[in-house]
Amino acid sequence: MEIVFSDPLYQHLERMLAGNEERGAALLLQHDPISDRFLVQEAVIAEEEDRLHATATEITFAPQFLVRVTRLAQSSGRSLALIHSHPSGFLEFSGTDDRTEAGLVDFLRDRNPTGFSFSLVLCDGRILARRVGGDERLPVRIVGPRVTLMRERAETPDGEQYDRQIRAFGSAGQKIVSSLTVALVGLGGTGSVAAQQLAHLGVRNFVLIDPDVLEETNLNRVVGTVPYSVGHAKIDSAAALITSIQPEASVRCVQRSVTAKEAIDALRAVDCVFMCTDSHVSRALLSEFSYQYLVPAFDVGVSINAREGKVEAVTGRTQMVCPGLPCLWCSQVLSPHRIREELMTEQQRAADPYFNEGGERQPAVISINSTMVSMAVTMFLGAFTAIPVEARWQSYDALSGKVRPLSAKPDPACGVCGKDGVLGYGPSKDLSLADLECR
Repeated sequence: MEIVFSDPLYQHLERMLAGNEERGAALLLQHDPISDRFLVQEAVIAEEEDRLHATATEITFAPQFLVRVTRLAQSSGRSLALIHSHPSGFLEFSGTDDRTEAGLVDFLRDRNPTGFSFSLVLCDGRILARRVGGDERLPVRIVGPRVTLMRERAETPDGEQYDRQIRAFGSAGQKIVSSLTVALVGLGGTGSVAAQQLAHLGVRNFVLIDPDVLEETNLNRVVGTVPYSVGHAKIDSAAALITSIQPEASVRCVQRSVTAKEAIDALRAVDCVFMCTDSHVSRALLSEFSYQYLVPAFDVGVSINAREGKVEAVTGRTQMVCPGLPCLWCSQVLSPHRIREELMTEQQRAADPYFNEGGERQPAVISINSTMVSMAVTMFLGAFTAIPVEARWQSYDALSGKVRPLSAKPDPACGVCGKDGVLGYGPSKDLSLADLECR
C-alpha cells in the first residue's frame, strides 16, 4: 500500500499549506488494486471558514468541511485522506493528531465506500502517512522530474561490485536503484542496450514487454544475441542477458503488444518505464499511461536518413515523460497520421491511397542506439538518485556531434498532461486505442 502524488499537485499543497499556523486539506485518491497504490487525484484546501480552530501546533476541521469532502469522495467512488501541516522540525504525528483521528474513525468508515481513509502530515518537504486510526507508516512517493521515494529501501548489495557508482551517487542512490522495478517496452536495438545497462547498474526487478521474435536482421544491433538466437523471443534473449549480469534478478516476460490488457496490467506495478519502441501507437499509449498512473517514463528515439547509400542525417532524442513535464503530444513527437496508419488493418492500408509507410525497413546502427540509451539511463539516474543531472529532454545530431537540451511546458489545455488531463485517474479511466485516433 502506497500513496502517490504528482509533483504539480504536491507543489500546490506545499504552497497552500505554508504559514505560521497549521493548515490542512482533503485529498481524493484513486485506488489501483493491481499495484495497491493510492493516486492522489484532487486536493480540496480547507479555507478559513473550513477550520474551527488553527494554531501553530494544532488544527480542527469544521464539521461542514468534513461532510462536504466525504460526500465528494462517496459520490465519485474515491478514497479520502486528510492532510495538515506541522511546524518545521516536527515530522511526526502528535498526541493531538492521535486523539482527533480516534474521534473520526467511525465517521469516515461509515461514509467511505472504498473502506480506505488516510491521515497525512506535511513538514519540511516530507510527508508521513498512515491509515486513520492506525499506527503503521505508509510509503509515499512524489512523481515529477525528480522522483522522491519516502519508504524503507533494500540494503545496499554486499561486496565491491557497485563501489565505483556508489562513489558517484552514494549508497542511498544505490539502494534506490536496487529497489526499483523497471519496465522495458520493446527489446530490440535500444531496449536490449537499456536492459544491459540497467542490469549492470544494479536494477534487480524487470518487466519485459515485446511480442516479436528475433530475425537475422536484428543481429547487428540487439545486444546479447548470437546467430542461433534467430527465431527466439526478444524478451527471452533480454531475460538471459539480464540474468547473466544479475543472476538474482526477477524478470517478468510478457510476449504481447503493449496495447494488450496483460501488458498494461503488468506496467501498473512498476516504478518507471523505458519506451524503446518506434511505434507511434505504443508510444502514445505509454505517454498517456504515465500521467494516468503516475509512473514516469523515458522515451528513446533514433532516426537515420539515408538515400541511395548516402547518409543525410543521423539524429536521436530522449525524453522523460511525467507529471510536470510535457507529454509526447505537447512535445510534438507523435503523428496522428502515423497512428491512424498503424491502427489500420492490412486491407485498410491497401485500400488507402494516402498510406505510404509500407513497412519499409529503416536503417539502424548499434552505436547510435547505444548513445541514446546511455543518455536515457543517465536521465533515469538524475530522476531517481541525487546525481545532479538536470536534462529531461535532449536531442542528438551525430553528424555535427551536438547534444542540445530541450524544454517545454505542458499545454494547460492538453487532454493528457494538462489541467483537465488524466493525471492520477488510474483504472477509473480506460486506456483506449480509439481515443488515440482522436488526439
